[in-house]
Formats: sequence, structure tokens, C-alpha cells
Amino acid sequence: MKLFRWAAVFIIAALFVPVSAAGAERPRSVVPLTLTEDQYAGGRIYLPVLIGNVMGTMRLDTGASSTRVRLASWNKDLPALGQSVSTGASGATMRCDDVEAQNVELVADQGSNVARAKYQVTRCPPGDADDLLGLDFFKGARFSLNIDRRELIFFGDTIASGRPKPFRRLGPEGNLVGVDLRFGNTAAVGLFDTGAEVSAVDQQFLRKHKALFTAVNAKAQASGVGGKRISLKVYKIKSLELGEGRVLRDLYAISYDFGALRAALGRNVSFLIGYNLIRKFDWDFDFRAPDSPTWDAKLK
Repeated sequence: MKLFRWAAVFIIAALFVPVSAAGAERPRSVVPLTLTEDQYAGGRIYLPVLIGNVMGTMRLDTGASSTRVRLASWNKDLPALGQSVSTGASGATMRCDDVEAQNVELVADQGSNVARAKYQVTRCPPGDADDLLGLDFFKGARFSLNIDRRELIFFGDTIASGRPKPFRRLGPEGNLVGVDLRFGNTAAVGLFDTGAEVSAVDQQFLRKHKALFTAVNAKAQASGVGGKRISLKVYKIKSLELGEGRVLRDLYAISYDFGALRAALGRNVSFLIGYNLIRKFDWDFDFRAPDSPTWDAKLK
């Protein structure tokens, strides 16, 4: 996290708990987003986060199953509960400690903060990479993402079509989510990954379906594990459909070998739904039912 000390006192509540015995949801909360935009309409999404009495920003990364922070003075004394290996899309790995953080909150500028009283995060060696807020933070939540308004809205009105679709649960434990896609007449699965600056397609899939892509005489810079920058070929996707008339044309995508992703998430995962695709829609998400999360999107 990019951090500074926070002196104000907040009232902490359990995450996403209804506020009335009658079953009504808690009031609407709006968390502001900070965006950085890059080449090929790519970019990153950051949120204001308070951990204990330390305030900072974290990058929203739905392609990470858990939250990852770099070792720093504010978290060095958090006791380790165990160890795990953090693996990037390229297959590069990093050994990290699993630690328990107290009072982790998304700081709202309207309504109440969205908080967890106790939350396990992964603490990794120092580096140039951003600290990442992973998908597991949102268990039990219903929320919307509006990039044009720069808002993450919890328990507000729906902003998409009102016809939610089931996410495809990915990975051995189903702790990541994907969307069924069509490239022309060819079906595929895309990992929903706000942490991907630009959407990406598997080299293996691209070689089998060359007619669906147009090569661009350029390369893009992308971030790997630990923040290392790598240079990758760029393509345009001729036609990409998310269903119900949600069709995009000439969307930029980078390409690399998804071998590590296929091994972790399944051989049908041929695409990363990154920032440059996500920004073209208004999104609704519902993770209140752990075994059947849903998504909905409205093309802008």
C-alpha cells in the first residue's frame, strides 16, 4: 500500500451484514476509484484502504484469489500463520507469508466504510509491484463497478441489464471467476481480471484461430510477478461477444503462453478480461451465494 498514518477513529462492522432483522440490506456505500490509464486503452484501478490505523491505496485485482501486500514497516509485525506461493499468469512464483490483518476497510465517500474485522492476507517480499486487493475480500457482497463515474457501489441499485448471468467458477477451489465468451463462432472462457492492464489471449488459442485476430505492428509493456515489466505482441480481436448482444470489435489484446493459467484454472481459459474491456461496460456483481456468484453488464 502507498500509506500514511490515519488518526481518525472509525466504527468497525462485520463485512456485508444486513442491518435489520427484517432482512433489509445495509445502506448504499460508494467507494471512490482512482484510475491510471495507459497504452491500448489499458489501465489500473485503485481503491482507498484502511488497515488498522494505516491509510493507503491498493490496486483492485479480481484475478488474484487473495489480497497481497509487500513487506513494509506497517505490516512487518503481523504474525505469520503459514506460508504460500504466489503465482503470476506467466508462471513465475514468489514465496510469501500468510498473515492476519485487523480491521481492513474500503473507505467510502458516501455511506459507511466496507469492512472486515479480521482478514487473512498474503505478505510478500518487498518489490516494485502494487499491493493487490484480491477477490476473496468481496465474499458475501453485492456491488457495482462504474469506471466512468469512478465508483464501486455496494448495495445500490443495479446499473446493468437486470438479467444476471452465472460466473464460471475457476480453479481447484472455485475461488476465481470467469465469463463465457465467443470469438466469432468460437467459444472460450475469460478470467475476469481487473488487475490485467490490457486484455490477453493465449498464444495456443491464437495460433488455432488466426483468422479471428489482426496483428498490430507494435508491442505492449505488461507487469509480471514482483512488478517486472515484459514486452508482448499486440493484436486486435475482430469480434468478441459476452452474450445478449454485448459485442465488441477491434479490441486490443496482448498474447503470451497461458500454460501456467491453463494448469491452474482449466484448459478452456484462453482469455483474460482486462481493464480495456471492463471499461466498456457498467457491471453488477453478486457474491452473496458463494457457490453461485453472478455478473451482469451494460454496454456503454
